[in-house]
Amino acid sequence: MLNDSIRVFLTVVDKKSFSKAAKALFLTQPAISFQIQMLEEYYGTRLFDRVSRNISLTQAGHLLLGYANNMTKLQSELEREMQELTGTIKGRLLIGASTTIGEYIVPYLLGAFKKKYPEVELSLEVGNSEDIETKIHDTSLDIGLVEGPVTVKDIEKELFLKDQMVLVVSHDHPWAQQDKISVFELDKFPFVSREKGSGTRIETEQHLKKTGFSANNLKVIMELGSTSAIKAAVESGLGMSIISKWAAKEKVKLGQLAQLSFKEDIFERDFNVIHHKKKFRTQAADEFLRFIKSSEALDLLER
Repeated sequence: MLNDSIRVFLTVVDKKSFSKAAKALFLTQPAISFQIQMLEEYYGTRLFDRVSRNISLTQAGHLLLGYANNMTKLQSELEREMQELTGTIKGRLLIGASTTIGEYIVPYLLGAFKKKYPEVELSLEVGNSEDIETKIHDTSLDIGLVEGPVTVKDIEKELFLKDQMVLVVSHDHPWAQQDKISVFELDKFPFVSREKGSGTRIETEQHLKKTGFSANNLKVIMELGSTSAIKAAVESGLGMSIISKWAAKEKVKLGQLAQLSFKEDIFERDFNVIHHKKKFRTQAADEFLRFIKSSEALDLLER
């Protein structure tokens, strides 16, 4: 019970808010307040000063924070060494993935990983790349899988998969029978774009700029928040778009979309795995990092 209260305490300190801590831990705000009250009664002192909507640590709170951080680190190290001793990998792994990766790549990886390590509890959160980076930085996620450049400090990144972005059009589009087109023809037809903050959008704009074509010249008729929505819009003839080859794969096979590359350049990008430099990594996290970079994982995705 005390361990639960310590976890709540650390989350309140990190989020600087009872309500934000409740949201991060999927608890109600009264439940958060109750756990903090239990700690204060246990130690016989106040841990937070509450002034209006602001909270700050008391001297006792600062003292507990130092010990709580050490306790958490020791517990993680103990769990890791126990797992190494027994050969059993278990624990909870919180994974975040940007939209394209989360929809079209990670589900296959998680399924295969779960078969290898059934005692690891997996949780997946999908959002745009900026959101996942932020949650890795504030340590509410253990591992992130993102597209596009990583801009947040204290985050380590490593390539785990290469991607190629391709132009997709409906099966009855004038370009449907072509293999390649020039980027300088992209202003001839309506274009469906991802939302701001999307790794796909950032990479697309950078590649277009590199070839000498400004993304401002695209005839953008709508911005959508998921690749699935983009594909549906393109398939219905609303416009063309640039998406991951992994996302286009199934509908191209079925003949519902046509896929083209560009004459000027191959629009390649890296899918990166990210984690916080200072956050202790469990053995489950290490095994997941090893697995997603393995030939086994690549073979699984390319079937």
